[in-house]
Amino acid sequence: MKGRPDRAFTLLEMLVATTMVVVLAGSLYASLYTAFKARRTALSACEEVRKVNAAMEIIQADLLSAVIPNGVLASEFMGQSGQGNIDPELALLSFYASTTDVQAGPGVGDVKRVEYSIENSPDLREMVLVRRVTANLLAPQDTGGRAEVVCRGVRAMVMRYFDGQTWQEEWDSTAQENTLPTAVEVTLVLDSPSRPNGLTACRIVLVPCGQDIEQRSTTGTTGGTGGASAGGKP
Repeated sequence: MKGRPDRAFTLLEMLVATTMVVVLAGSLYASLYTAFKARRTALSACEEVRKVNAAMEIIQADLLSAVIPNGVLASEFMGQSGQGNIDPELALLSFYASTTDVQAGPGVGDVKRVEYSIENSPDLREMVLVRRVTANLLAPQDTGGRAEVVCRGVRAMVMRYFDGQTWQEEWDSTAQENTLPTAVEVTLVLDSPSRPNGLTACRIVLVPCGQDIEQRSTTGTTGGTGGASAGGKP
């Protein structure tokens, strides 16, 4: 009895099987590509929000520790409204605070000068928010402080200052009876690939040592009854 002859796949069957595998692989690739693209988009959006929130936390921590602009180791609170491409040599915000230094080390005083400015990055490809901290306020020569980049890709930064009644575009403590604003509104606009108008974040920080207009007038009246005006200083 003759054995059953072996039967192989025909060329047509091989072509059909190969075509099915190609279609299945293409569908799987399209699904994976869509999933990975969505993941990249989500991570990019989260990274933008995380970056702006981290910058806001640093600014808020400094403002919360701002000290009254008088005394030996303290000076004026100067705040500009700020926009986009401002003069890099002009500090957007300058004040004294009992905050952390860029590089912690021994012998660093509690009160430091903190400055925020918007500058060009070294490669001139973007604008960055720079924080400068001067720890040694009694140094014979001002070295400009140590600088750190707080946030990159800054399109604009706008700040407003609340005096207890209205929001002001600028603040000069020497013209405000040596007082701090009661609150500071910080608005950051960052470049965003997914948002043509940029990513905008806004935060209002209450300044603990700030005084509103009513408090200043009350303090000045109280000081005047004793024969010497307090000049609005607490």
